[in-house]
Amino acid sequence: MLDSVIWDFDGTLYDTYPIILKSLQKTLQEFNIQVEDGELYRLIKVRSVHYAIQHFSELKGLSNEQVKARYHEIEEDRQLEPKPLKGALETCQAVIDKGGRNFLLTHRDRGAIRFLEHDGLAELFTDFVTSDQHFKRKPDPESLIYLISRYQLKAANTIMVGDRPLDVEAGLNAGVKACFYDIDAFHGVSNATITIDQLTDLIPYIG
Repeated sequence: MLDSVIWDFDGTLYDTYPIILKSLQKTLQEFNIQVEDGELYRLIKVRSVHYAIQHFSELKGLSNEQVKARYHEIEEDRQLEPKPLKGALETCQAVIDKGGRNFLLTHRDRGAIRFLEHDGLAELFTDFVTSDQHFKRKPDPESLIYLISRYQLKAANTIMVGDRPLDVEAGLNAGVKACFYDIDAFHGVSNATITIDQLTDLIPYIG
């Protein structure tokens, strides 16, 4: 059974992708890059926003840093009050009720913690890892290894939960279990320890 859950934020705990997609589209359009919504959404979910920006910047001979900076400006202005995804609060609370611990691992900055605080979820978390700590990006396991080492987590009882392949890869690379939250029904992560299509499906594995 599991007693330590390491959560991704965007698209796993919180419904941030509608604004992420619109913000990235506006950014690309400002740089005269046209991509269909469906194609762009699949790219950022199967890969990442970071990958998409790098891909289109290189394709058009643009400064990756300039495009990335503009995207973050737009997204920060628009992503004001994202809501937790269905089952997020219930599942995090169940982890606590069963004697476990929740951890956050996100590429977002500490703004993610403010969102959790706003909705009363922050108190359910033992610790948070954000981009402000400058760990290598997932799927590199550096940030997970930090949490595992600091809190002496047992690999057999620890799971990384995320909605993208890189979350699964990060967990497996760190030697822990990995849960793919297949919210989009992409069915593309065969190496996940567990695959769920709603967050509460994780609860029976906790204890």
